[in-house]
Amino acid sequence: MKITALRARVINIPRASTLTTSYGSEDAAKTVLVELETDEGIKGIGQASVDAPFYGESAEGMIANIRAHLAPAVIGENPLDITRLNQKLRAALPQHWFSHSGVDMALWDLKGKILGVPIYQLLGGKVREGLDLMGFVRHDTPEQMAEIASEELDAHGYPVLKMKIGLDPKEDVKRYRAVAEAVGDRAVIQADGNIGYTLAEAVSALTEMERIGALGTAEQPVERLEDMAELAKRLTTPVMADEAIYPPQDAIEVVRRKAAGIALMKLGKHGGIENVQRIGMIFEAAGLTLSIAIYYDLIGVAAAHLAAALPCVRWPSPATDLTDTIVATPFEPEGLLLRAPSGPGLGVELDWDKVEHYAVDL
Repeated sequence: MKITALRARVINIPRASTLTTSYGSEDAAKTVLVELETDEGIKGIGQASVDAPFYGESAEGMIANIRAHLAPAVIGENPLDITRLNQKLRAALPQHWFSHSGVDMALWDLKGKILGVPIYQLLGGKVREGLDLMGFVRHDTPEQMAEIASEELDAHGYPVLKMKIGLDPKEDVKRYRAVAEAVGDRAVIQADGNIGYTLAEAVSALTEMERIGALGTAEQPVERLEDMAELAKRLTTPVMADEAIYPPQDAIEVVRRKAAGIALMKLGKHGGIENVQRIGMIFEAAGLTLSIAIYYDLIGVAAAHLAAALPCVRWPSPATDLTDTIVATPFEPEGLLLRAPSGPGLGVELDWDKVEHYAVDL
């Protein structure tokens, strides 16, 4: 069996509410959809997030890279040889992890369909049913955020609520205090700084948040790895790595420097499923914990498969609040669990009418 075609297109779906971070604000979620086809008519699908202009690659760059460099690397090849094909992708276009990730996911989906097994079986089989969920408190006034936090806990009983910080330390503390008082002892808070603080700002703001209470983890409040390691020494709360880790060798440095106790995996910035599995092995060996971002559509499905198979995925994740999805197969949470589908490959099908509706011409 050989890969005969690779197609890529941009999908843009509006968010249900504006996402505000230290990078800026977004009203829509842009992704790149990848399709692989074989000479036996079996097709694999994958999806990569687009986080530019904040970080990572632009949609225009990813489409150009996939068509010009990555498609020639896999067309004519045996789709079962995922590790070798990922080596070819890295040789054809080094360091372009977002471009790689959609192709990698499509390879895993294709292999699962060829062999008739779900991706979690290709990863070693299930250690749990899927991905645990947390809630999200969108950025607003302290009073509104406190109200949202209470509503989320009343409705769902999440063990963790995520909120954004890293914008203005003093204002962040005010918002944090309001949310923490609303949460009480019902949950802990994941405070996500998106590298928005200096080390001095992070120490001041986060130690105050610790005094207030309910701080479960501080997600990447500073950019430099040495600052993360220093912050980890000063806090009793575990630091969570995000932007500090791209390929697996970054995870080794985080472990070596004791810069974080938890890491957030995003399939795009790591290059896809294979590299997230490798990072999971590094963190498991070090006795550390992973969380895997659900985001949207196929990325969320792949995250559920990874969480089902990797023992160290013990921290929950929030879903991205979009107005629609291109996944046709029902894929909804069961309480606080996003169950990994049991069908071959990713185990879901796409709604191709919606794909066409949300497609963006480049």
